[in-house]
Amino acid sequence: MPLFPLFAVLIVTGLTEGFYWVSVVAFVFYLFTRRGQGLYAKAGVIGFICIASFHTTPIESLSRDTIAFSIESRKENGKSARLYGNVDDLQGVLRGRELEHGRPGETCLMQIEVEAFQPLRNTGGFDERYWALSSNVSFKGKVKRIDACRPTAGWGGRLLRWKEQQLQQIEHRHREDVALYMEALLFGESRMLDEQTSFSYRVTGLLHLLVISGSHIAMLIVAMRVLLHPIPIRRETKTILMIFSITVFGWMTGFSPPVARAVVVADVILFISLFGVTVRDPIRLLSWCAAGMLAVQPFLLTNLGFQLTIGMTFFLLVTRQIWTGLMELSIFAQLFGLIVLWQVQPVLSVAAPIWNLLMAICISWVIMPLAFVTWLIPSIAPLFMIVLDAINGMFALHDDLRPWIPLHDLALPSQIALLLGLWGSLTLMNRKRWIGWGAAIMTCGLIAGWSEWAESSRVTFLDVGQGDAIVVESGRTVGVIDVGGVFQDPNEQKRSTFDPGEDVLAPYLWKRGERSLDFVLLTHADHDHIGGLEGLLKVVTVEELWISKEVANAEKREELLHLAAVYDVSVRYLKADDRPTPWMWIVAPNRRHEDENDHSISLYMNVGGMRYLLTGDLPIEGEAELPTLDVDVFKLGHHGSNTSSGEELLERIDPEWIIASVGLNNRYGHPHIETLRRVVGRRLLRTDLKGMIVCEENMCRGIIE
Repeated sequence: MPLFPLFAVLIVTGLTEGFYWVSVVAFVFYLFTRRGQGLYAKAGVIGFICIASFHTTPIESLSRDTIAFSIESRKENGKSARLYGNVDDLQGVLRGRELEHGRPGETCLMQIEVEAFQPLRNTGGFDERYWALSSNVSFKGKVKRIDACRPTAGWGGRLLRWKEQQLQQIEHRHREDVALYMEALLFGESRMLDEQTSFSYRVTGLLHLLVISGSHIAMLIVAMRVLLHPIPIRRETKTILMIFSITVFGWMTGFSPPVARAVVVADVILFISLFGVTVRDPIRLLSWCAAGMLAVQPFLLTNLGFQLTIGMTFFLLVTRQIWTGLMELSIFAQLFGLIVLWQVQPVLSVAAPIWNLLMAICISWVIMPLAFVTWLIPSIAPLFMIVLDAINGMFALHDDLRPWIPLHDLALPSQIALLLGLWGSLTLMNRKRWIGWGAAIMTCGLIAGWSEWAESSRVTFLDVGQGDAIVVESGRTVGVIDVGGVFQDPNEQKRSTFDPGEDVLAPYLWKRGERSLDFVLLTHADHDHIGGLEGLLKVVTVEELWISKEVANAEKREELLHLAAVYDVSVRYLKADDRPTPWMWIVAPNRRHEDENDHSISLYMNVGGMRYLLTGDLPIEGEAELPTLDVDVFKLGHHGSNTSSGEELLERIDPEWIIASVGLNNRYGHPHIETLRRVVGRRLLRTDLKGMIVCEENMCRGIIE
């Protein structure tokens, strides 16, 4: 059995990394595959197991605040910068503002403030803690001061400085999108990747094409064969030159899992060719390469890039007798990607297989050669621009059409059913192709339909930092109350910005299986409640925008109406005593006020048998005008400020659950200590401590345990 070495190493790696269920499953398969293995195979496996066993100690974390940090990469975003590198063989990432010093290939003495990696705070969001685990990153911190920098010693430092020099020249000479593709495809750098391009590539399942991968290594080998062919040196010497070149290229581009897999496989094939040996079983070769990578770097067990590159290559090799032609190859690759990415990617375009086929050909045979030639001869950049303009136009058209489908968050039984259903479909394809394709489509449809049908009514208080964003699901009605907002300095041009509407609300809605919203209700026009509206409207269809009939800030009101007109959203004006749905009652404002907070829409609703009172940023004076209500869940007004959520209101409504929507380490000190004293004895859940909070079936819980 060709997978014997991989199963053996997985047993040890699962134990050392704490994933015991992986070890159990791998052990079962190991028992089935160990028979019939030769002496050399068993000896090789024992060697890998010995190497893997050295990684039994957990990853250390940095404990001091003065370090000599060797910088390997730097990514700038406006005035902010992130530095990636190491100290004492511990990999880390540092962030800072207006950092004049510290370039790749330098070692800097600096003062830092160590920070903790954040767990997943919202469904569909970024799990920083898991990313650190799967990337072997041991610490992160904030740079307080850089005292001095010197060139990093050795060939590694020289190569990093040369690479940084090339990147700076590319960025100085060329248009941003040209520089992006050149840096990504020639040097494995994504620091020029902007938000829109990243989204376009992610939603079409193409992000793997914008980094160095196996196809690029294959092209490098072909190019070297052509270049070395006329040179009168021995074949063995040419082969050794190719091994050296692709290994250096892999190191220079960061040895990401896809690059490492491709380089290792290519090096092995080229090396054994020196002795006249050819590869007869590519699956066995892949298994040995994967086992070797895991033995040396056990953290790859949790690395999504490693799982995709090894898993997809194995999957395509196993099914190579089923698929015929490039289009079917692309669809099969998407099928495997769907299984792996369903839980981590919130949305996927229905046009992904076609996009993958077209862009794989375009990037491999047009863009990458153009990038290389443009690097050597900068004057041909206008030709490169023409190609990129066409690609950018196609992506813009695709994003305007929004042909994507949400990938509903799946429970474990549904994940197993999806895996078994798609695997069974492949078995059927080997007999009757149309039956197999029908079974695959039916499997995905049934899983998505069941997940949607099994949902209960719920209210979710998302963690958008210092702001409000609440998703209401009642029966077949889905809406959002406030959309968060983060202040952006208009004088600071950032390549990537955080937008709660696009980066938190939209992914959460997609993971709930939603493509559109019945309404968005904005309680008032403060930026931390409305700032994410445009980001949400860009990617999610909204039927109606609900705003207060009363106006305190005419300028902000005009901005909201303009946005609604641009995205073709109907506007509905609310006042006290309105019932926009059978389960929602507007209880304020009932008259005009001068202050925007006094105009906060306050609403009472019954969703899934739980009664909620939401008051926006209504101050204590306005709370006195609210009716006495039976309330199960009360969201603290004005994020827990001492100017809201007064004792008198709390005694009248007597809520069981208190929700505080506040930002982690916010500059306002919310929730204030006076407010916390008022809610002593009640169940308090805070988004800064618990992440997003879900209320359903008579209880509330945070995503962070």
